Amino acid sequence: MVDRVVIGEFFNKIYDIPLLYCAIIAVVLPFAVIAVGYLIELVGEAFITILGMIFSPSIACGIANYIFIPGVMLHELSHAFVALITGAKVTEIALFKKDGDSLGHVNFINRGNAVAVAIQNIFISSAPMYIGALIVFGCFFWIGLLPASLIWLKIILGYIGVSMFFHMTMSKADIKVYIKGVPLFIVLIFIIAVVFRLSDIVA
Repeated sequence: MVDRVVIGEFFNKIYDIPLLYCAIIAVVLPFAVIAVGYLIELVGEAFITILGMIFSPSIACGIANYIFIPGVMLHELSHAFVALITGAKVTEIALFKKDGDSLGHVNFINRGNAVAVAIQNIFISSAPMYIGALIVFGCFFWIGLLPASLIWLKIILGYIGVSMFFHMTMSKADIKVYIKGVPLFIVLIFIIAVVFRLSDIVA
């Protein structure tokens, strides 16, 4: 109980200093995205480990990579979609092309000024996470709404949702691109946070 009180008081002190509060948000938020992706990846690895105990490790990896192939394709399509809407030029799309640890890729060329490039790097590289989250939520949301008579559609949606969940994390290549945009993205988040905080939009 004491710890919660101390933490609460500490948070209030930081919150009462708008610039410090906004600076912390600006620095933490971009790396929180990577942390969430890492947690999802751990769930996927735990799943593969359990399968490896039932079957062989190679079969377990095969199931994750090939049985859940819709997730791989949606992962790459999300990169391509966000690249197009943010103004980058897509030069190659491989929805499924195993190359080492990579199961597919989207190559793009940045276009625009430094701010545009930073936004492209951040949102294109992390696209599978937020678009993937929408897809997973949408699939299971509709599963709950559909009547029991459409069990076949529920199974399809569940399959797509699970496939997307296991492939909605950023790859090592994605993280490298993401990091390139982080410095300027921190500045942008800080400016936006200050505007929101000082205008009392954020209570």
